Amino acid sequence: MPAERLEQQFVLLCQQEADHVSLLVQVLQQEQQAMINGSTELLEPLADSKSRLLDELAGQSQQRGLLMKELGLSDSDTVYIWLADKPAARDAWVALEDGVHRAQSINELNGRYIADRLSHVEDALCVLRQAASATLSYGKDGVQPAGISGQRFLGSA
Repeated sequence: MPAERLEQQFVLLCQQEADHVSLLVQVLQQEQQAMINGSTELLEPLADSKSRLLDELAGQSQQRGLLMKELGLSDSDTVYIWLADKPAARDAWVALEDGVHRAQSINELNGRYIADRLSHVEDALCVLRQAASATLSYGKDGVQPAGISGQRFLGSA
């Protein structure tokens, strides 16, 4: 395939991939909004959409990777050297990189939000367990039932 045709193919693949990354960014933003609003019923369909988009992106990335291999572009240095005199290819590549970085940032932020919420839930469960333990550890007669404490005294084995 002529070099000009390969360059056009590269631009097209990058643009298509960038379009899919843009859709992924939208889904990640919707996911973030659903979590903030507590709209958990939206999370499963969003996860399905995200999974589908990621599968499609993997296929597109593989196609672009094969083309890049054909062009002899094996690392970021060779990519940027090759892009130096190809403004359309450079613009398509930069748009793709920017989109990927944006998606990664939003996904990371969503992950931190989930971790924070999970930490709050774990803290609340700990407090509730301690409260239940304190409430259930003594009977009406003021004596602590042996089965509830789970503690063993030294020498009792």
